[in-house]
Amino acid sequence: MSERVQRTNKQSNKPKITVIGGGTGVSTVLSELKKVADVTAIVSTMDSGGSSGRLRDENGILPPGDILKCIAELLPEDEQSVKWRDYLNYRFRKGKGLEGHSLGNLLLAAAYDWEGGTSYGIEAVSWLLNIQGRVLPVTLNDVQLIAKLSDGSDIEGETKIDLRQDDLHRKIEYIYLSRRAQLFKPAHEAILKADKIIIGPGSLFTSILPNFLVEGLPEALAETQATKIYICNLVTDPAETDGYKASDFIQKINEYGADGELVDYMLINNGPINEVARRMYETERKYPVEADLDICKQMVRREVLTGAYCKGKTILRHDSQQLAQTILSLH
Repeated sequence: MSERVQRTNKQSNKPKITVIGGGTGVSTVLSELKKVADVTAIVSTMDSGGSSGRLRDENGILPPGDILKCIAELLPEDEQSVKWRDYLNYRFRKGKGLEGHSLGNLLLAAAYDWEGGTSYGIEAVSWLLNIQGRVLPVTLNDVQLIAKLSDGSDIEGETKIDLRQDDLHRKIEYIYLSRRAQLFKPAHEAILKADKIIIGPGSLFTSILPNFLVEGLPEALAETQATKIYICNLVTDPAETDGYKASDFIQKINEYGADGELVDYMLINNGPINEVARRMYETERKYPVEADLDICKQMVRREVLTGAYCKGKTILRHDSQQLAQTILSLH
């Protein structure tokens, strides 16, 4: 066994927390949990746009973008690591072939090639940067996300689904994958060994639910003895969840999970939202998620919890400290 794997698997007295999702939402949760828990991020691998999409199409690799966000968030807080975070997130503004790429995405693409595969590349970069936790792809299968809309048409590609702006009256009925995908074995093990499983936050149909389409993940969630916690989004998204209340979010989580399986807890923001930010988001048809608690309580096994989980004056994000405190208190 390599030194890297030995370091990754060393025992810890901290609670084992596995976070499932993708993109900015999950990385926000990791920023505080890494300080108090032994964390593993299981990340969606269906991204199809931007730098990640280009590297995927041109090099035949799994998109590195969401993996990178989690690696960057799990860096230590020392001065050297903070500088590394800046470099990893640096995006080239010019240069034929370079423009639009982030340095971190290129580093991961190089590591995938040099180390002989996606999982080995992630492990190597994680070891080099001494991250506080593990980052695992949900699957190693190269698949595209497809959304079936209310008019019967399909949209293929995570980015096309997430960023669509036309004909938004066509609602997403359900999502599926271009072909079968199997759960990455270490991700399965992380779910079974976890003390707590965190689902979300993040774009419902393009970051969270795609993980549930991977064969083996719903079954692993049903099998694990871990406490399962769903973190509801702060605002709706016109392309995915326009008009959704909190109960609509948790209903979809239950729908894509194993039959009859419910999460134990649901966390919903009921704290204040900066008025300037609220107005800015409304211009994009994004609105605070209504907390219809009575209905939500019927859809979870134990309890629906509310709190002041929102922060930000222009860009709204979950308050990672408040989330971490609540998560640690749940059993």
